[in-house]
Amino acid sequence: MGNILFWLFWFFGFFFIVFSFLFLFAPHLVIIISEWGNRLILTDHDAVLHRKWVGIFLGILSVVMFILALSY
Repeated sequence: MGNILFWLFWFFGFFFIVFSFLFLFAPHLVIIISEWGNRLILTDHDAVLHRKWVGIFLGILSVVMFILALSY
């Protein structure tokens, strides 16, 4: 069970850090992904509108995930 959690935390940590950098440094890519996602799922206008706060939150969340992965 611990091995699965280790890889799960690493996966989500990597996922969150990638999107953190996208929100902070490449908002045009976030808009492209958002437009593609809007056709499939839902609208996330608020996330793009507040991209800096979302990027900071995702960055912090990725650090937490990496720390949790290392603790397992």
